[in-house]
Amino acid sequence: MEIDLFGMAQLYVSQDMLADFKKEFELENYTVCELGGNLILPEYRGNGITTNLQKIELELARKLGFDYIISMAHQNNIGSCKTLEKVGLKFVKETRLSNGFLRKLYMLKLRD
Repeated sequence: MEIDLFGMAQLYVSQDMLADFKKEFELENYTVCELGGNLILPEYRGNGITTNLQKIELELARKLGFDYIISMAHQNNIGSCKTLEKVGLKFVKETRLSNGFLRKLYMLKLRD
């Protein structure tokens, strides 16, 4: 059986890695994870693959008991920004947290 790899998705769960975000938004008493590293080969883009992968990641984050999920996108990456909004994340603000580059930050509260 041959399997083609056409994309990948990562869910970052390290609370140490997300400490800056948690402090910035006063979420130190909550668990936070991040949608990140979603990559699809160009010839497969536009088919809803990223949306489906992010829905799977959201469900996994809920099952793992996270309180919030965040994600960042380059401010000119319209496709990524639209996909984050499509799966329910809300634009919060532009930030230079994490790597120093200007990014749009999105967030969703997963549980009360």
